[in-house]
Amino acid sequence: MSTPKTINPVLDATGEFASVNQPCEFVWFLAGKLGDGQINIPKRSCRIPKSRSILFPVINCEANCIEYPELTTELDVLDKVSRDEDTIILKECIVDSKQIPAQRIKSDPIIFDLTIAKENACEIAGGKSIPAAADGYWVFLKPLKCGIHSIEFRGSCENGRLFSGANYVLHVE
Repeated sequence: MSTPKTINPVLDATGEFASVNQPCEFVWFLAGKLGDGQINIPKRSCRIPKSRSILFPVINCEANCIEYPELTTELDVLDKVSRDEDTIILKECIVDSKQIPAQRIKSDPIIFDLTIAKENACEIAGGKSIPAAADGYWVFLKPLKCGIHSIEFRGSCENGRLFSGANYVLHVE
């Protein structure tokens, strides 16, 4: 939400923007796609440093009062996220042909301020959103050995109406 639409890794079809806004020198974040009715999962390729752990959302639900103006209290935002999480029917991850379990992770803090870029991926009004919350299923990997690796993850919520995920070919160098 804080990254402009033109360079947002969530909208990236190829992996060209995979290095945008990487948060620190220790962890590399892989983006999925925004949940929508399209089963198509993007196929991305990127290069990452060998020393980085890897973090990605198999499926993540987020709510804020700009995107959902009917949510007027912190409790409303938390309830929306909780209801969305309860509708998850798919959460799978495969790393180099091995199934990896995803762990449910609530945002910390549970309620947070969210800065939304003016021209954002969700095409909603930019600015600050107070409150916002998120909850989802994530995978955190130790640094991978140098070489080529595949990571595939996908999720579905709203009882199969919305799909998210991505397929990555990682060149660990």
